[in-house]
Amino acid sequence: MSEHDRIELPPLVAKAERAMKEAVAAAIAEHWRAGRPVHVWKNGRVVALYPDGTQVPQEETLPK
Repeated sequence: MSEHDRIELPPLVAKAERAMKEAVAAAIAEHWRAGRPVHVWKNGRVVALYPDGTQVPQEETLPK
């Protein structure tokens, strides 16, 4: 779906979506500043994204 084809959201939904995106961005920034990874779902797996740009599948980050 292109930006031109996007459906206009009701005002409350648009505000909620914007607030969620801002909260996620703030949480990611806080993790990066603290040197902690952010865990995301990617290609059917949980992946730890580190501030230096490395990506490690979750099962490799768990203690053995």
